[in-house]
Amino acid sequence: MSRLLIVLILVAPAAAQDEQTLKGHDGWVGGVALFPDGSLLVTGSGDQTAKIWDVSTGKAVYALRGHTDAVAAVAVSPDGLLVATGSHDKTARLWDPETGQSRHVLRGHRGMVLSVAFSHDNRYVATGSVDADIRLWDTTYGREVVTLSAHKSWVNGLAFSSDGETLASASSDGTVRLWDVGNRKVRAILKPNAGEVRSVAFSPDGSLLAAGTRYKVVKVWDPVGRQERATLKDHCGDVWSVAFSSDGRTLATADGDWNRPSHVRLYDTETWKEQKTLPHTGEVLGVAFAAKAPVFAAGSWDKSVKVWGKPPTPREPKLPAPKPAIGERGPMPRVVKDKE
Repeated sequence: MSRLLIVLILVAPAAAQDEQTLKGHDGWVGGVALFPDGSLLVTGSGDQTAKIWDVSTGKAVYALRGHTDAVAAVAVSPDGLLVATGSHDKTARLWDPETGQSRHVLRGHRGMVLSVAFSHDNRYVATGSVDADIRLWDTTYGREVVTLSAHKSWVNGLAFSSDGETLASASSDGTVRLWDVGNRKVRAILKPNAGEVRSVAFSPDGSLLAAGTRYKVVKVWDPVGRQERATLKDHCGDVWSVAFSSDGRTLATADGDWNRPSHVRLYDTETWKEQKTLPHTGEVLGVAFAAKAPVFAAGSWDKSVKVWGKPPTPREPKLPAPKPAIGERGPMPRVVKDKE
């Protein structure tokens, strides 16, 4: 995404159609993730479901059902062929976005699953939990590869570097740990010194690492040299989510103070000055950029999702999903109508 597109679409929307509000969940929306081309959006909610939305129409395509508690985290694989969800029911799931059906149920955590992230080669998905562990899973077979144990409290956020060599984890123990994916050892420990770490994200080129904290602060580092690049203190509460634009020139942060209207802040990563605030109608819990399109989304405590921008071309309709196997729950209809 070019800087010009970010300015036009995110900072100064020229037309009302650049912004839309998606409604359909019956609980808070804490997880948001966009497909690379920006055509589809995935959301996770306190209503025990995840939904896949068509961004061009603003309509739900599938409701992903199977979890028995809140869906706290979602992620889309870099190739767009898998969706991951993490739930308070202590499981994660891998889904086929073309059919809306569950491929694998990932069991092993002893507490709520709060974070999920795909490796950039699509081979692995990482899950983080209240049990303080990180588990790495093979995406083809849904098998656990390794358990990473070093944190002393909840693992709230996960992110892989673009080269696939580093996994960053954000924890309520007040640290961000950088793991060597090859030898599965901790490479470095970063301490924001601002309470529990709620969220973490790498810039696309891996030159920056941002972490949102409980006490209104976002810290940014050079993850290689471990040097601090910026401290952003303008937030009004917990910084639940952070995300970089595809060109790395904009950092989005989501904050809020419980059930109150809030906003997203957009920062220039060269000057670290705030470019714009995007208002939301509730506390913002999750933010996401599309990797290859000028589309940005934010989920909220008020059960809604706001989307800024449009994909370059509308998504082509797919053939109906096959009937589910016996004992499996099938997908919802292609368009799920909002409840009254």
